[in-house]
Amino acid sequence: MTTSKKKEYIEKYYWAIVVIFICLILILAIFFNILGFLSKLIILIILIGISLILGTARKFLSDWFLFLSVVYLSDTLRGLIYYLINRYELPVYCEYVFKLEKSIFGTIPSVSLQKLLLGDGQFTWFEKVCTALHGTHFIAFLIIGFFLWLKNSGLFARFKVSFYFLLTVGMSLYALVPTAAPWMASQMFGLMPPLVHFNIELYTMYLPDLTSGFNTNPVAAMPSLHAAFPFLCSLLLWSKYKFKALPFYIYTGLILFTIVYTGDHYVIDIIFGIVIAIISYLMCINILHHRTSDKKRNLKIKHFILRPDIIAGVLILTFSIFATLTIKPKLKEYYVYQFSNLNFVDFINHPEKADSNYKIAIFLGDHYSSQGEQEGALCFYQKAQILATTPTEKFEVERKIKRLKLQTKSISGQISKMEPNLLKLLLAT
Repeated sequence: MTTSKKKEYIEKYYWAIVVIFICLILILAIFFNILGFLSKLIILIILIGISLILGTARKFLSDWFLFLSVVYLSDTLRGLIYYLINRYELPVYCEYVFKLEKSIFGTIPSVSLQKLLLGDGQFTWFEKVCTALHGTHFIAFLIIGFFLWLKNSGLFARFKVSFYFLLTVGMSLYALVPTAAPWMASQMFGLMPPLVHFNIELYTMYLPDLTSGFNTNPVAAMPSLHAAFPFLCSLLLWSKYKFKALPFYIYTGLILFTIVYTGDHYVIDIIFGIVIAIISYLMCINILHHRTSDKKRNLKIKHFILRPDIIAGVLILTFSIFATLTIKPKLKEYYVYQFSNLNFVDFINHPEKADSNYKIAIFLGDHYSSQGEQEGALCFYQKAQILATTPTEKFEVERKIKRLKLQTKSISGQISKMEPNLLKLLLAT
């Protein structure tokens, strides 16, 4: 079979294969409870395999290497940003988006949806499907990108440039304005009725051991790249295929619904994600329109690795791998603390908010305890003790107070043991 025939055959059945793949994911989700973050590595192996079948592996490497390196870097940066936030106690925000959401809608849509669909708190096939759809976010854009690469090189160029811009803006905002998701605002601070972060509870692994980066940051709610990625792909597909790509537009709508229902994002996060996707798309058109057209060079294999994009990709990949191996152990450690080490300035700078909120008092107690400030921690634990209304809350805060007093007693004992030696040292001098 010739290369053109192979390409025609794959193009003809491409979406049938994708649909079968998604159906398989849904079957595993519903009937076997096998739910996990879908690694980009899986889909990447499939795409490389297709390019090998087509005999276009070199072209695939040429067109994709830098882009995939940047995607790898963005995954790594998510975790790296979270590491730096913890390491240097950078400000983290919670209330601004919550207040904005409530002022616009009069309620929190995530809360309303869970009240309507998850009233008894029992997970059904519907929550499993939502969780599976949530996982497809991490690979769907690669599937679309590969389709564009097969069908339209010009549109694929738009795809890459727009994603470069989107990822740059997204990562920058994650670093500049770290923002807690609805589930965190609910579970940690009680700012709204209880929200179940059910996709995390249903995933078979909480912190996946990704070789392709960290891909985790619990304070990366604003903007929603979960919304931006499929919406940007929808814009690209619309520019060429209009209503022929209707199934993907439906998929995008389902993703938007899912991330609100799971409590991962506010609607405001989604709106900002969509706005950034639109700006990225318009910027890519402008960049490609004004870019000077350069003739394609037929480079020999021995010169291939000297291309600037290949060199840049290698450098990006090297940095990402180094960062992953260096910081990941510490990143896992930060999760053990249950986010008490985060510098939520909304509450740390306004401790009076703990006077009427049990969960804020607990958070501040945990925060100061992790900082080694026992007196401050005890003060907030005592406030929480007064505010506790349920047996569970009373038991929780009593346990924390008891543990804190034991720690304080242990530290005092260590100091008293040191005093005689210190006295001897002073006398000797």
